[in-house]
Amino acid sequence: MLVAETPAAAPATAPARPTVPEVRGQVSPEVRRCSLLRGLQSFFVAGSLYGLTLWGALALPWWPLQIVCGLLNGLFIAMIFVVGHDACHGGLTPYQSLNQLLGRIALLPSLTPYITWEFAHNRIHHSYTNWRGKDYAWAPFSKDEYDRLPAWRRFLERHYRSLTGLGSYYLIEYWWKHLMLPGQAERQEMKRTKTYLLDALLVTAFAAAEIALVLYWAGVQTPREGWLGAFTSPGALIAVALVLPFLFWNWFMSFAIFQHHNHPRVAWFLDRAEWDFFAGQVESTVHVIMPWYLEFVTAHIMQHTAHHVDPKIPLYRLTQSQQCLESAYPKDIVVERWTFTTLGRTLAYCQLYDYENHRWLTFRGRPTSEPNPVLRALREG
Repeated sequence: MLVAETPAAAPATAPARPTVPEVRGQVSPEVRRCSLLRGLQSFFVAGSLYGLTLWGALALPWWPLQIVCGLLNGLFIAMIFVVGHDACHGGLTPYQSLNQLLGRIALLPSLTPYITWEFAHNRIHHSYTNWRGKDYAWAPFSKDEYDRLPAWRRFLERHYRSLTGLGSYYLIEYWWKHLMLPGQAERQEMKRTKTYLLDALLVTAFAAAEIALVLYWAGVQTPREGWLGAFTSPGALIAVALVLPFLFWNWFMSFAIFQHHNHPRVAWFLDRAEWDFFAGQVESTVHVIMPWYLEFVTAHIMQHTAHHVDPKIPLYRLTQSQQCLESAYPKDIVVERWTFTTLGRTLAYCQLYDYENHRWLTFRGRPTSEPNPVLRALREG
């Protein structure tokens, strides 16, 4: 008697990766719509807080309060920057000409030329998130690359990935190299040389106006009596009202960007075949749950997955949009409540990256995370 052969089981196939329309479709058009009133409100609230703390750093009668206002001014530079960042994406108001105007104004306190930010952030970072060789914002070295660096550059990399060195990274590696003085290749790719020159001139004029304002104010002050008396000299006022806020802004900006795309569960990529929209914008973009006061100051930008899924979602719609995405992809989106402990852990664990096995390393090469199972499965077919 012949026995029919049992057919071999078909090889299992991995489920299809969510597409761009599928992911963006999780957030309804009603949730993501722009509002003229709320866009203008965001601009004027952030601008008023920036102006008020700048006045406090200049005019309060005791120097400790001036320093506090200088630090707060750095935070509100971050807040109005996020407003300008939204405008640059075209998501602050429904009107693009108004977005461009408000965006240029809002980026001035951070001394950021509008067009270079649009190129570096919109066209590079958002198009190639966590793809090493394209996206240069906090891209980690491999162990071999790090070992081949000269001693001074290894020291600098260790400094950057430390609590005190975060601000140095943004100031040197991002603001100076890519925003203020982009290289020739970047300027050619940007193809907006005249606009870059005009925006750089606008930033320079704003900085000069700030210095002139402080010097004028110092010139009409009389020295305050007592050891708690206010700063009144030109040098002290420039330091507390301009330099301190700008440096603190750089630290805070780097603090935010680092946590957006560095985490033990987040992957970086060298191989284009391993990178796609879902990997970069959903799986490699972290939602950092901040205390309410930092959520206010950061204008909700730490709810970063929603922003990367659709950069046109306004800052005042990010909370609801993030909730929609986390309901749809609860296992894929990295969510972490911020504390100093979690920040310290990320700084300690995410120093170098093993691009072959997709895991994080310390500077000594010790693995601090398990190989990424999704990317391992992808490599094994």
